[in-house]
Amino acid sequence: MRPRTLALAAVLLAGGCAAWRYKSGGPVPPPSPALAQATPERRAAALFYSDLGPDAVDVSAYPPARRRDYEVFLRVCSRCHTPARAINAPYVDRAWWEFYTARMRVRARFHGDGLSKKDLRSVLDFLEHDSNERKIARAAEFEAVKSELKRRFEDELDERMEKLQRSAPPLGR
Repeated sequence: MRPRTLALAAVLLAGGCAAWRYKSGGPVPPPSPALAQATPERRAAALFYSDLGPDAVDVSAYPPARRRDYEVFLRVCSRCHTPARAINAPYVDRAWWEFYTARMRVRARFHGDGLSKKDLRSVLDFLEHDSNERKIARAAEFEAVKSELKRRFEDELDERMEKLQRSAPPLGR
């Protein structure tokens, strides 16, 4: 097999597995009317279902310290990816956030964008508070959004696969 054909086969297999996994998960609740569609650019760049969700949080009811932490979160995290990735991620425990931000801290340092301990603490404080407010206290609402984002991401993967299939040369040539 040629390298290009092998790569296409790997992509199709991975996409098929992802589609099977999400389709076999049972009925999907109806989409939230308040959940806006991601722009075509964001859909094309999405690596995770969470990338397709809202990229902002209404923090007006949060304590002043958490609102300041939110500003740090937006400034720091949007250097490398859309804030939607963290806002819509399924993680709720501070230990998980510490795990993921440790990797990102290394990446930031590698790219010359160091992340201070103070900024990291602010980001973690915001993510922990926000997780408690939106993902735990309103779990059913968050689960509905998460299910819809997964469905949309599945549709996006299907579109990507169809595009790859149309652009690939026929096998056996």
